[in-house]
Amino acid sequence: MGLFAEPWLREARNHIKTVSDNTPDKKTTPVQFDILAEAVETAIKAALVESHGSLPRHLEQQNLVSICQATGVWDVLPPALRGIVEEVQSFRATTNPGHIHRTSAEQLQRYFVIARGLIDYMEFHIIGNDSVLKRLTIP
Repeated sequence: MGLFAEPWLREARNHIKTVSDNTPDKKTTPVQFDILAEAVETAIKAALVESHGSLPRHLEQQNLVSICQATGVWDVLPPALRGIVEEVQSFRATTNPGHIHRTSAEQLQRYFVIARGLIDYMEFHIIGNDSVLKRLTIP
């Protein structure tokens, strides 16, 4: 793994660990989903930072799906991981997160498992693979 991505991936994993260790059995909150969303976004940005050394400001203003599509990350993500990116984007775009209160703790744990998988995928299959990493572009 490269020098630039390591702190980003560690931060993403810490977000997941902090919330998944403290999830009540039957209650989920928007804060938990926000932390999950932050972990997913941080993992994706880790690959971009590793590829280019920094993340341009104009990408900070875009939604996560758009960032993935514009940089080539979308093309290398499997469908299940694209799904979590879309879920995160949907959550972030929602002004009324009422659907979160209807989500079970089991569903939240499923999201955390997928998010962990995304972090690992970013580390081993994108950042750890020079041919994939070189295909990422910053518009």
